Amino acid sequence: MSQEAVFYFDVLGFRQMAERGSASAVDALSDLAALLQQERLFPGAQTWTHRYALGDSVFRTQTDPVAAIEQASDLVFNLFQLNRSRPFLIRGAIALGEVEHLKGIFLAGEEPANIVGPAVVQAVALEQASGLKGPRILVPEALAQSTPASLQEWLLRPTSAPWVWEILWLLPSSPGALAECEDGIKAVCETALELLALGGHATAGAHYREFVLLVARSLVRLRQLAKTGGVRLKTPVEDFLSAEKLRGILNSTSGLPDDFVSSLTALIDSLNAG
Repeated sequence: MSQEAVFYFDVLGFRQMAERGSASAVDALSDLAALLQQERLFPGAQTWTHRYALGDSVFRTQTDPVAAIEQASDLVFNLFQLNRSRPFLIRGAIALGEVEHLKGIFLAGEEPANIVGPAVVQAVALEQASGLKGPRILVPEALAQSTPASLQEWLLRPTSAPWVWEILWLLPSSPGALAECEDGIKAVCETALELLALGGHATAGAHYREFVLLVARSLVRLRQLAKTGGVRLKTPVEDFLSAEKLRGILNSTSGLPDDFVSSLTALIDSLNAG
């Protein structure tokens, strides 16, 4: 076995697609496969060591855990940009540990087609058992705190779940790439607002609410660093997420929990503070 970082993710709502009929699930998988084949079109995209998929469950590995965190962040952001009209919301987790790459059980070739090991188990368990909703990339606290301070200050934050951090994937993996990503960031913000109008939905609503909170937290982080000169922006941070439009949605959408409304309002007030 070798020591590697494993990034596992799946598509939010895929089970419901499959329950509605195989056609919806097949269409979703076909679209996802096509998008994953395009991800290298983005400048500076790094190559994963290994790539596997079963259904909507995707595994990527990288020998460098810092590179895995950066690549996972860029992958989720880039997938969104490739399919803005019908974006995939995915949730995943990264874990570091021993893995072994195996040839396929029913395949004739010798090329690895399967992966096993403690890091695989931990990544899947973290994604499925954290209880956190929304399109997030989760990271164990020990791994997050082992990364350079500059990465933590830019791209990582602790969540409400014990021992679990997350990646602020709305931001590019490197602050130096911010200028070329501003239009993409705006697109993600606009979609988050559109989905918030469905935030009271009994099942999907929790994911949409956490999506807009992730967006707002990412922008607050961006604003903090912009104020200290850590990053330079062409667009004022408060212009990425319209406070007026957001408050209009909050005032016209039923089923939104009071604690969510309070948290989001506080974040928006922070974004627009003088």
